[in-house]
Amino acid sequence: SRRQQRASHPGASERHRVPRRVPQHARARKMSASQPKKTSNAGVIVVAVVSSALTAAVGLLAKPFARTQTADSPPPVTASPKTKSRKSIVRKLYREVWNNFDLSSAEKSAEKYVSEDHVLIDPSNPNPVPGTEAYMESVRGNREALPDYVITIDDLIEEGSKVVAQLSFKASLNEREARWTGTCVMEFEEKEIVRTWINTDAMSALIQLGLMTDLVNDGNVKLRPVTQALMGRSEAHPETVLTGKDWLQYFEEVHESWERNSTADSENAAALKHDSNTGLDVVV
Repeated sequence: SRRQQRASHPGASERHRVPRRVPQHARARKMSASQPKKTSNAGVIVVAVVSSALTAAVGLLAKPFARTQTADSPPPVTASPKTKSRKSIVRKLYREVWNNFDLSSAEKSAEKYVSEDHVLIDPSNPNPVPGTEAYMESVRGNREALPDYVITIDDLIEEGSKVVAQLSFKASLNEREARWTGTCVMEFEEKEIVRTWINTDAMSALIQLGLMTDLVNDGNVKLRPVTQALMGRSEAHPETVLTGKDWLQYFEEVHESWERNSTADSENAAALKHDSNTGLDVVV
């Protein structure tokens, strides 16, 4: 029989054995379990690129704002030692040099505060001479011409390497007294003054001392508008000139007087609009 024949041949069962069918989904699971998983490099690269681009964009947008904030933010306001020392130097300059009646002592002080390279910037001076000695010539000239010459510092303003002094001057000549104002700008290098700009109301001083006439209402009538524009006034020069705090106090008193007069005029005008005798309104 066929069963006997298969049994008589060794290995017959192995040659004619039908392999067992394995379902396709089972084979897929088996293969995936035996092989390592592969990740998608393309997806990782895309994510990295997008992330890097966003970071760069945010950085570029943030830089202008950061620069603007840094530029617009005011630096902390602190009084530096240089600022304090420069203002103190200016105070010492006027006290020890300009208001000093001892010219030899004034010269020694000037050598401490005024640079050898100092320049007085004055467009009206055709021959400016630099140096401390030229500075002292101005000091000596003022002291010799006006022995009681005194300068008062009304205010000091510091900006960068410069100090601005708001000044009041006082002097007398031939029993006539003059008071006038001026502004001086001093530029520093370290603790020495290297440049000076000075502007004073010298014409007012000359008028008060009787050395020149007031040109506002004198001279050519056709030129009076020009004279008045340059002088800044159309009225005669006052006999008594006030400076500094005295002028501010005077202005306050004048202003209060104007307000009182204005109020009184308004009340009088309102009273004239009605006739108390007839009871009729009056056209003013």
